[in-house]
Amino acid sequence: MTTMNEILTAAQSLPSSQRAQLIAALWDDVSPTDWVPPDAQWVTEANRRSDLYDSNEMTGAPWAEVRERARRKAGLDG
Repeated sequence: MTTMNEILTAAQSLPSSQRAQLIAALWDDVSPTDWVPPDAQWVTEANRRSDLYDSNEMTGAPWAEVRERARRKAGLDG
């Protein structure tokens, strides 16, 4: 039987674009009931950003733009 560490090592050797595809495939297969809740530090940061947004000290961006920037930064779009 293959261990999780062996699978992780094999996955880490994939090109970045294939790792991203693997992440998406695995994520789609995980039930929301199995998701790990965010830790206190994450919640604090999310609340801080929400407060900044609500007070107009921070702006948002459309998902398509955010996704494009993230893909470009990760080297997934050429």
